[in-house]
Amino acid sequence: MLERMALAATLITLLAPPTALAAAKRGCGEDRAALQAQVDAACPCESAASRSAYLRCVSDKLRDLSGCHKGPDGSPICRPVSRSCASAIRRASSQSACGDAGTVACCIPRQHDCTNDPKSADGKKEGTCSGTKIPCDGMADCVLPRCRQASSAARCQQIGGRVGNGKDCNTACAP
Repeated sequence: MLERMALAATLITLLAPPTALAAAKRGCGEDRAALQAQVDAACPCESAASRSAYLRCVSDKLRDLSGCHKGPDGSPICRPVSRSCASAIRRASSQSACGDAGTVACCIPRQHDCTNDPKSADGKKEGTCSGTKIPCDGMADCVLPRCRQASSAARCQQIGGRVGNGKDCNTACAP
């Protein structure tokens, strides 16, 4: 059974168009950093008049960067940013505290499992933290922060978190 699955995966990889393979290998990570910088420049968190104004600005900017429209000949012309990357930025922005006075981004540690590591704690990060692509060698490598809004810094610490860097969940819990 495993041999058939491996063969099927190999065939899919070999038969996939080169652009799809490049996009799959590159993932959203590289695009996300550039996209986030453009969104931050257009919609600064510090000067947001309100939460709804900030979220509207982010949505408008992401639509401009990732939208598609019909060209003069009727064929679709799409912007260079994938919609999945734009959606990831939009989701994280909706969890930010931008535009909310007094609210802070709170980084709460969350334990994930280290999966597919044949020998735990051997010094080789051969597994991945569940639900992510982060390499791990044991459970200690998989305590990852989850960003949530908290009404104050004291409330964040009370629920076991630490106040993030700024109010934006896209970067608040980064090391």
